[in-house]
Amino acid sequence: MKREDLEKLGLNAEQIDQIMALHGKGVEKAKADLAALTTERDGLKKQLEEANAAIEGFKKLDVDAIKAAADEWKAKAEQAQKDAEAQLQALKFDHALDQALAGAKAKNIKAVKALLSMEGLKLNDADGSIIGLKEQLEKIQAENDYLFESDQPAPKIVAGGQNNKSIAPDPFIAAFRRGAGLKQETDSNG
Repeated sequence: MKREDLEKLGLNAEQIDQIMALHGKGVEKAKADLAALTTERDGLKKQLEEANAAIEGFKKLDVDAIKAAADEWKAKAEQAQKDAEAQLQALKFDHALDQALAGAKAKNIKAVKALLSMEGLKLNDADGSIIGLKEQLEKIQAENDYLFESDQPAPKIVAGGQNNKSIAPDPFIAAFRRGAGLKQETDSNG
């Protein structure tokens, strides 16, 4: 809208100024709306470009290879879990076996283990005992009793006290007495 067009309609200058002010407000609102829509459009274009780039990236992915890799990692994780469980069972077995051999009064646990047939032994998870150990230990104790501590008390060896003398004579003194023709000492008082 132009001033000249309004003057042709026969409007005075004051009326034209009021109409132009109202029209200016509308034009400014339209410009602001246009700027907001332009900014929104540019943001959507950018998002569309990013989405298209992501889609192209997904098109390049090999879904079968990803599935195969996932299955491979799953199998590795399951195998690692089985290995860890086997190691845990082996540790439990070794600990229970060491405790059982110590309870059987083995002097050298490694030596006794070397004589055991491990295939015939199994850990009882319920009570922690070793199945088949008793029979093997009885056989080993019968054949190699020196590997185990005896139930009989060890003999006591008494060390000499201040009044005790050796029952064997001193060889030097005995030779001296014989050479001098003296009687050999028999009592412990000297």
